[in-house]
Amino acid sequence: MKQKGPLYLAIFVLILAVMACGCATTDEPAEPTPVITPVPTVEEAWAVTDPIFIKSPSVPDYKTAIRADPITNVFGVYVSLDIDATGMGGNMASEGDNLFIVAFAYNYAAVPKDFTITSYNDIISSGIPYKSMTDRIFPMNVKTENFAVVGLKDGMQINPAEPYNYGVIIMLRDEV
Repeated sequence: MKQKGPLYLAIFVLILAVMACGCATTDEPAEPTPVITPVPTVEEAWAVTDPIFIKSPSVPDYKTAIRADPITNVFGVYVSLDIDATGMGGNMASEGDNLFIVAFAYNYAAVPKDFTITSYNDIISSGIPYKSMTDRIFPMNVKTENFAVVGLKDGMQINPAEPYNYGVIIMLRDEV
């Protein structure tokens, strides 16, 4: 019995210590440790990311399509415009329409986030690469116009390896 006495005493002291610890706490809930989660920064998107097609109200509603392909080994893109006037029939004068067509392209990183093109003057004032031409479209014509849009030596360049946008503006030649 003498040998078990110190063991019982140690167990008894341990039980008292556990009970004393439980009595020392308060009933208030513990404050949770604040979790700091990083707030992702939302990168502002460019105002226009789809190809831009602007047609003057005085230009008939031809069927049109535009596309762009990189030019190999050159900072530039081929912008192509398909014009189909077969559906115009008698709605078009026999002498056709004398059109002024402007194709343009730009890299997103070279322009502000809110950059938009709404007119020929916007293209000229912005300094983005463009190419223009005049062509006559006759009734029942189907044409593809190709523009090699490259930057000027001392001006803004168009790098087809980086994200870019492109577009076409069609006006009557008399409107320029």
